[in-house]
Formats: sequence, structure tokens, C-alpha cells
Amino acid sequence: METFLETIASNPQANRKDLFLDTFKVLNQEFETMAFFGIFNLEKKIETLEKQLQEMHCLAYEKFIKDELTLLQLEFSVSKALEFELFILDDQDHFVREKLGGVSAYTDWNGRLFFAVLPDAQVRSTLKSVITHEYHHHWRIHALAITEQNQTLLDRLILEGLAEHFVKIRLGNDYLGPYKDALTEKQARVLWETTYHSNHNEVGEKTDVYMFGSKEENIPFWAGYAIGYYLVKWYLEKNEGNTIEDMTSLPSNSFIV
Repeated sequence: METFLETIASNPQANRKDLFLDTFKVLNQEFETMAFFGIFNLEKKIETLEKQLQEMHCLAYEKFIKDELTLLQLEFSVSKALEFELFILDDQDHFVREKLGGVSAYTDWNGRLFFAVLPDAQVRSTLKSVITHEYHHHWRIHALAITEQNQTLLDRLILEGLAEHFVKIRLGNDYLGPYKDALTEKQARVLWETTYHSNHNEVGEKTDVYMFGSKEENIPFWAGYAIGYYLVKWYLEKNEGNTIEDMTSLPSNSFIV
């Protein structure tokens, strides 16, 4: 971030998006994903960005993420190398602030985790939960060699469901995200049986509707995340004693019970 802000200051007339792509060595498609997940507004006044960056430094969130990931790697080792990038959250992103507790993140297919964080002390516990959740994505993706091309809807459901169960196992119920509460258990079972089961082998962008919801398709918001959580819950009810290590390496079809 410091390098990017310094580059803006020394090139005030330059296109900021081009400077961002060059500074962070990302492609336009990657930038669009980052923007979707709520990174800071590139056109915001540099003085405001510098102030927010200073607040982030005071909170030591970069060190916090690094330390948490180090602990996770020691306890749950993954052979694939891991990197992360921390960005300031766009403070006008009300969805992330109000629905996700001020932290947005995603894990790519190459072992990189991206975090967009509001520079506020109140988000620390949420950040801890999200770090744990995203680390599990990294773990499972490489345990099963899942790729963007071969990932099915069922793979996505189980990926999210296991990540939240990992949070629950490691940190406790208080750290669970808002996703499972998108549906009651009864609603999740009905939707799984009537809509999701018959479409669980779908791949590509068409699976987004099932994950995030669609009014046109009459699928509730975050339904896929909740169903994923309950699929893992139902599996555990019939396979007591299975550890998170066991489940992380299981093929997704194993969770259809």
C-alpha cells in the first residue's frame, strides 16, 4: 500500500487503476475481483488513504494476519506455499460493514489470500474468524486439487460448509459468520432436496446463483453457504468422531448422506 500511495503522489496525473495493476502485479480480471470484494476506492483523496493506512498500521492487522496464518500452518500443515495481501476496505461499502463485520476476503487458486479490512479495532474478532475460514479454503483446495474449471456446485457448498465448521471447531460458535443463519435447518433440507441435489454437478458461473441467491430463481440470499454448513452437519451426525483433518480430504460426494 505504501508503494502504491507513493506512486500516486509522484504521478498525480496518471491513471490510478493502471498504477494499481503495475504496483501489485495483477491482471485486470484480478482487479475486478478485488473491487467486488470491497477494496478501497482508487479515486479517494490520497490524504484520506494515507490516514486510513496509518490507522491500519496502528492496529497492526498485517502482523495479526501473519501470526494467525503461521499458527494455522503449524497446526494444519499445507504443502502449497501461502501468501496474503491486505487492503483497506472501502469505507463506503455498507454491505461488508453491516453484513460481514467490516472484513471481506477470498482465496485464489494459487495459494494467495486477499483481505479487505476496515481500519477499526472492532473488527479484530471478525478478522480472526475470516482468516481461519479462508485458511481452510486453501487447505481443502490443495488437498483435493480442486481447480476453477472442475469445481462443481457441490464442491463449492462443501468448501464453504467445511470452512465454517473449521471456524466452529477451532474458535467456537461465537466466531461463526452470518452464513448458516441465512436458512433454518428445515429450510436448508427442503431446498437441498428440491433444488440443489439435482443440480449439484453444475460447474462454472451458473453455480453463483445457488451460492449467493436469486430472487428470480426464488433462491434465498446466501442459501448455498447455509446448505453447505448443514450438509457437513448432517454428515457429522452420521459419522461421529470424524476429525476436521479427515473431512478436509474427503471428496465432496461423501457429504451426500
